[in-house]
Amino acid sequence: MSLLQRIFRARKAPSAVLGLAFDGRRVEGTLLRRTPEGLRPSGAFDAELSMDLDSGDPEALGRELRSRLDEAGLRERLCAVAVPVGSLWVTQTEIPAMSEADAVDLLQLEAEKGFHADASALQLAISRCPRPDGTQWATLAALPPARLGALERLLAAARLKPVSIGADLVELHPPATAPVSGMITLRFGAGPGPVSLQATAGGALVALRSFEADTDEGPGQAMPRPEGVAREVRITLGQLPEPWSQTLREVRVDGPLAAARSLVDGLSARLALSGFRVRCAHEPLPTEPAALAVPGVSGSPDRKVSAVIAARVLTGSVAATLEFLPPKPSVLQQFLARHAQGPRRTAWTVCGGLAGAAALAFGVQQVQLALLESRWAAVSGKVRELERIQEDLRLFRPWTAGSSRGLAILEALTSAFPENGSVTAKVIEIRESGEVVCSGTATDSPAFLAMTARLGALPGVSRVHHDQSRGSSPLQFNLRFVWDGGQAR
Repeated sequence: MSLLQRIFRARKAPSAVLGLAFDGRRVEGTLLRRTPEGLRPSGAFDAELSMDLDSGDPEALGRELRSRLDEAGLRERLCAVAVPVGSLWVTQTEIPAMSEADAVDLLQLEAEKGFHADASALQLAISRCPRPDGTQWATLAALPPARLGALERLLAAARLKPVSIGADLVELHPPATAPVSGMITLRFGAGPGPVSLQATAGGALVALRSFEADTDEGPGQAMPRPEGVAREVRITLGQLPEPWSQTLREVRVDGPLAAARSLVDGLSARLALSGFRVRCAHEPLPTEPAALAVPGVSGSPDRKVSAVIAARVLTGSVAATLEFLPPKPSVLQQFLARHAQGPRRTAWTVCGGLAGAAALAFGVQQVQLALLESRWAAVSGKVRELERIQEDLRLFRPWTAGSSRGLAILEALTSAFPENGSVTAKVIEIRESGEVVCSGTATDSPAFLAMTARLGALPGVSRVHHDQSRGSSPLQFNLRFVWDGGQAR
């Protein structure tokens, strides 16, 4: 039981996580640590790799990333990774009112149809949004297997262990922070590149996509053209069902502060007539809950995706985000995947059968032992009582009937010898045949003869005679007689 508890005990929450955010060749990182005062950043870096993940060698990029981390003094192995929305496969579908098991099967079929791939080979993340009529609108997102495999090889080469893989826009603006009426969020970077768009309502995603946009030179940097962005917003709403196609009218823009404010002005001029309200994401709504109190995460135009995803992992806030990290197989599953294939399968099947038979035999033995232990518990009291009696027998056996003949002979000799001590015995030999030999001394011959007369008159004593005698006073004698009188009284 102690071993099982060590195997299945809950893992302790990590005390530090390195957040990484990939966007093409650019990668940013923030190391957050858990302290008594809360989460605190203890290191950061911002670098541009020689190649992007789709066109470069993952192992080479991993070694390059490792060198950048070493230069920044970051040694933490646990990492949380944010990938851009443009690297995801996304599709939407409607779920009619049905049982949960049927809904799961339907989502699997929609994933295979929308992604043209086996759903079992995809790491799916699903966000469901309920509708007033009892149906649901589901957003299915998947990280392509090739890109996911390349990312895992890159992290392994960088000696990093991923604990979470999420989408950058969803990490920055999770659905749980959206108002009840819904919100459209736009995000763009500092240079030319795709614009990410997500629509959230009721605490879930209803749309997630990215699109290429023409750029203009804004205040100090490139900015997506407002007319192109407004057109994509209308296209996205036209693809959504009721009620969101008519109710989603809140738009926020996230990006470099100066460019974001300029784009807000351009979108307001083009979308205000349709009832849209456009604002900058750096100006949170009063109805939004307070974000994580981490420097660089909230309340600052310079908040980083890497810091946000690291803080999300450390605080355990995973319900409202998309998760693409594959579940880690157990040691047994890894062993079976490696060895239970091809010609080895038969051998392992036989070994498994033998192991099962051994386990069955062991189980039967344990049942038998349990039955015997129960029977022993029933008779153990009587056994202990018998052991006590046997111990008493061993203690008193010299005084039992088996050795009482010697006592009877000694009793007869004692009664025959005079009480005044005129005749004394030195050696008494009792033989198995019943013959008794006694040697001793007497003060004189009359005392000795009187003793032999008394001895011969005793019951059980016969054939009394003396072999020899020497001296007269004292007299040394050697006496013999046969005992047939039985045991002592």
